[in-house]
Amino acid sequence: MTPPSRDDARQALRDILLMYAELTETRGFFHGTDTGTFDPYAYIDLDDEPTGEPAVDVDVAFLREGSVIALLCGLYDLWNEGEDLNHPWGHRVRDLARDGRLWRFPDVEQVILEAFERDVTWEDPWLDTALEPIFERYVLGRFADIASRRREQP
Repeated sequence: MTPPSRDDARQALRDILLMYAELTETRGFFHGTDTGTFDPYAYIDLDDEPTGEPAVDVDVAFLREGSVIALLCGLYDLWNEGEDLNHPWGHRVRDLARDGRLWRFPDVEQVILEAFERDVTWEDPWLDTALEPIFERYVLGRFADIASRRREQP
């Protein structure tokens, strides 16, 4: 698979940072999060080159992570709007998890698979509760990591 261009990857990172800022302002997943215009599926499997160098000259791990969070935002919207996840778009996300493509994010994979297994409906608050640690680990954790790096600099 040909990696996205550096410019596309940088734009995706901008979208991801804005999405993370919005999620932080709302204190977690909510309906209608702006995930930007990037295609999260283009970055899920993005890996380093065989040389150990990033496939694109940006933070590949953050691209993958943000892509997974964007997919969860879409899944959350589907749950919120359609009152269940049984929709072709939702099935595509479920299939990513079933196919092991989310192996770098086992906690996210587990939430996605369990959501479909439980067949969560709008009346069931399980998804909100299950997404709280995901939000804390990835979104708040990313900002904490950025802040700690700033403090470490002279």
